[in-house]
Amino acid sequence: MAFPEIRRKIGEFFAGRAPISLNLKTAPIVFNSTAERDFLLKYPSIMAALAGGLPSWSNEVVTRQTILQHPVHWACNGLVTSGVGLSPALLMRGDAKGKVEATDHPMYEAMRYQPNDEMSSQSMKETLTSHCALAGGGFAKIIRRSGTDTAIELIPLLPEQMGIDREKTGQKRLVYIVKNEKGAVDSTYTIERNKPHDIFHLRGLGWNGIQGYSVIEYGKQSIGTAIAANRNLAAFWASGGRLPSALEFKDGFKFRENTKDAETYRREFMEIYRNPNEIPFLLDGARLTKTGISLADAQSDQFQQRMVAEQCRWWKVSPTLVGDASRATFNNQEQYMLQFVKMTLTDWFNRWEQDFRRCVLTAEERAKGHFLRFDIRELLRGDFAAQMAGYATALQNGYLAIDEVRDEIDYNPLPNGAGSHYHIQLNQGTIGSDGQVQAPAK
Repeated sequence: MAFPEIRRKIGEFFAGRAPISLNLKTAPIVFNSTAERDFLLKYPSIMAALAGGLPSWSNEVVTRQTILQHPVHWACNGLVTSGVGLSPALLMRGDAKGKVEATDHPMYEAMRYQPNDEMSSQSMKETLTSHCALAGGGFAKIIRRSGTDTAIELIPLLPEQMGIDREKTGQKRLVYIVKNEKGAVDSTYTIERNKPHDIFHLRGLGWNGIQGYSVIEYGKQSIGTAIAANRNLAAFWASGGRLPSALEFKDGFKFRENTKDAETYRREFMEIYRNPNEIPFLLDGARLTKTGISLADAQSDQFQQRMVAEQCRWWKVSPTLVGDASRATFNNQEQYMLQFVKMTLTDWFNRWEQDFRRCVLTAEERAKGHFLRFDIRELLRGDFAAQMAGYATALQNGYLAIDEVRDEIDYNPLPNGAGSHYHIQLNQGTIGSDGQVQAPAK
């Protein structure tokens, strides 16, 4: 083995320790001393194996657990995933005559309400979107009907279960490798041209167009800084809001004769000092000197506010939408939400729609005009006055009927088909093929 010094130090590190499971993706590693922590920080690969992630410049290990423990990332992840999850995903069928909901297809029910026996559609869409955002890809096993290859269910798979490779020889087709809980290969699925896929792969932005980037990996430096800032702020309040200090003695040689007494006094002093409701006592000639800076001097509030915007950039989310009201006004709140829908959620909707068509639908279904479409009308609705003005314009110009508007606002149709007609203003003429305006028919 190379690097005998490292091998020796690892042996010393683990000597006398209880065995540590490497399956620590759900629990952080606990150090027995700062020396152990400093040792592992010198060897990032060892830290990665033990803690499930690499340390950042701030010496904070960024993993799925630590990133979601930060309030801004929790809010951003929830905002993006719930935006995708609450928007109905409708399987449609379209041709030259128009498009209708393909209610006769099993995936209509799966995507609209229930993709499998254990999950709702919203839960499945939120889960896969979160997997894709954090790990670079969301995966699900496609269950197909025997004989027709029609997809009937989607069963999500964990990103850590999945591996992506290519055949070493021949056509070098794409291969998905599914591993079991012990890390052994459970099954493999090869992508064949013009044949139904067995794996639904929601792909994030990536270098090769197949494997997406992970926010955890690429954002670990700024995310680690934000985590460290929260940790230091918590440590400040855990000490009663008192700054780090040093004790100075007029008689500096008093405790040199008995170091045990010095340690006892220091320990007892710190126990009292950490409690803001108690007053520590000082020996004759002792003086307490501050060694740290206050939160005001460190501009803690300004730094925390800047870090909110810094973390939101990784999600393409405005800080206003996660509770930072420093730049929010009554007039711009709606614009921030519309910007979020158009610039952030629309990107996710398109990924879902295109990867669903590529992976789930068969060639025959695509030829028949089947496609997935997210209904985002609820997200785009403005205030009541603006919404009613828009419907009035649609009714006056004949591109919505009364019953269609009533359906938009969850009202029943008018009786006897009275609301099924389209109307235009009578004072408007028609532009003929010769370019001349024709008077409306009487």
